[in-house]
Amino acid sequence: MAKGTKAVLVLVAIMGVCHLKSTFVPPARRSMAAAGAVATLGAAPAFADSIDDAAAKLSAASYPFLKEVDWNSDIYAKIPGASPSAVLKAVDKALVMGAAMDPAALKAGVLAHHKAIGSVDAKGVTSLADYEAINAALGHMIASVPTSKTMDVYNAFSAIVPKDVPTYLMGTVQAADAQKAYSALLEFKDVVKAAR
Repeated sequence: MAKGTKAVLVLVAIMGVCHLKSTFVPPARRSMAAAGAVATLGAAPAFADSIDDAAAKLSAASYPFLKEVDWNSDIYAKIPGASPSAVLKAVDKALVMGAAMDPAALKAGVLAHHKAIGSVDAKGVTSLADYEAINAALGHMIASVPTSKTMDVYNAFSAIVPKDVPTYLMGTVQAADAQKAYSALLEFKDVVKAAR
């Protein structure tokens, strides 16, 4: 997986897992989380606009945090202490969620990630515009599935991420930026949930 894609997925996963664990108020990536986090693409235009607007707000609020993370660290390719079978089961939940997504929303999300890989810098960070496009696409993708599928993914990844990971990750960034990103993620989640 390319660093740019990994970076965005990592952010979403940590943020989600941290929220569930309630041990870390700042961001982390929920999955990818948490990701999640959070209406189908074919829903009323007002829903699509609200998700896009919320994605712009989330992106602006969390981009400083995103730039502080050392995306070149191999820690983002691992889940400390997680057994391969537990990781496989969590990935399976993500695959089931993906299979249930609106095909047009899923395609848009894949293309947004593909485009973002082209703007990844040496630190593993994509451009703000591409980051915003990914967040908007993720919002539409998540809104296109039942909440239960999103929670299955969230719960599966939450169960395999050690409780001390959020605290460790928080210590690697500016706390204020992480807090701001986390707050914006929670607002984004509410908009996506309302669009279902």
